[in-house]
Amino acid sequence: MAESRLLIRVGLLSIVLSAIACDNEKSGTEEAAQRSFGTGGVENLDPTWGAVTVVPTIDAGVTDTTSVNSGGSGSEKVPDTGPIERPLDAGDSGARADGGGISGSSGAFGTGGTTTTGGTGGTTITSGPAPSIPPAPAQCPTIATGTIEVLGQQVQLWAGPAGQPGPMVFYWHGTGSVAMEAVMGLGQFLNEVQSSGGVVASFTTTTGNGSNTGNSVWFTGDFDMADIVLSCAVDQGFIDTRRIFAAGCSAGGLQSSAMVYQRSSYLAASMPNSGGLAWPNIAVFQDPSHIPALMSTHGAEGVDYYIIDFALSTAALTTNVAAKGGFVVNCDHGGEHCAPPAEVVRAQIEFLKAHPFGFDTSPYASGLPAHFPSYCQIIN
Repeated sequence: MAESRLLIRVGLLSIVLSAIACDNEKSGTEEAAQRSFGTGGVENLDPTWGAVTVVPTIDAGVTDTTSVNSGGSGSEKVPDTGPIERPLDAGDSGARADGGGISGSSGAFGTGGTTTTGGTGGTTITSGPAPSIPPAPAQCPTIATGTIEVLGQQVQLWAGPAGQPGPMVFYWHGTGSVAMEAVMGLGQFLNEVQSSGGVVASFTTTTGNGSNTGNSVWFTGDFDMADIVLSCAVDQGFIDTRRIFAAGCSAGGLQSSAMVYQRSSYLAASMPNSGGLAWPNIAVFQDPSHIPALMSTHGAEGVDYYIIDFALSTAALTTNVAAKGGFVVNCDHGGEHCAPPAEVVRAQIEFLKAHPFGFDTSPYASGLPAHFPSYCQIIN
């Protein structure tokens, strides 16, 4: 019964999204990005998970305008005809786990005996299933801090020193926002990824190919851009392929949620903010043998509302991914749209570090770290 109610709700959300797919949002730079993050302002998270610091100025660096028009598996835009009338296979009732899942431990032992403490370092995986990295196109853009062109769209990169592999983080901005939203959405984690030798890629505009993942801001065909950036970054010596993550807010939260399904062959984990599952036809895993880890956050039902109710879309996502065997944590911070407290963003980043591709049992399986917000719960 609960699953039926959830499906009805998702169907209603999809109908609303279909009606507003051509909604004309005003755009801008700083104003648009701030709208995506509510009224809380810019917060930057210290890598020690301590005090909040002032956001630094990030130099965009040299622009590489190399165009890449090949690679990936893109196709012409698939028309969206409304919600798919089939169950989400959410398993049980989809109710959240009760508060008993919270642990008093400040750290956890990850796979292979690696200890994770306070979010530094994370879990190390040296064996087990490996991610499937797409082949690089014949012509790759140079991966460097700045802007590159991929499939006719601009992609903003922050890249560390090559030859020192670090994480790959894909960031998807919200409706009417801009690629530089990643600076606010990731905070100090962006600098940490870059300094470790990794790459953050924040996308600007959609290719319009594939299926709509929200309100026509992003489509599944846009993951072809991610494939190209990833494969070229790997070829150029940047990426630890077990640490490929996704993040985003609002429409970008929906896209980073869809990536859990559409790129399960290489995505390790995702941290959507006011995201979820808006279109049930998106919920098909590219590689059903690997379900990425997921830690979502959203505001209160009826409050975190911008075109759709993101508490409901997140419930659809988390129950479905958990039912398929994914390790899922959800944090209902009770606030407004795209306005997570700094403490939950810190927890999400720590979660990413603790869940590389191929982990066997989550280091949080017996309970979340004591310093995680009390409103974060494991979804069973």
